[in-house]
Amino acid sequence: MSHVVIVLLVAIFVFRKPLGRLLARRLPDRAKRQRVLGTIIAAFLLVIALRLLALLW
Repeated sequence: MSHVVIVLLVAIFVFRKPLGRLLARRLPDRAKRQRVLGTIIAAFLLVIALRLLALLW
């Protein structure tokens, strides 16, 4: 499962410009766009933290 998360993060990093343009078209409001991106980043960090906690438990 952690491999899937790493692959997703790498894909998002590689395609960040097209994804940014797509997101800008879908959410023209800058504050709302940043809130959505913040939620996505927080979700990834939460999943990684939970996996580390489960690994060290």
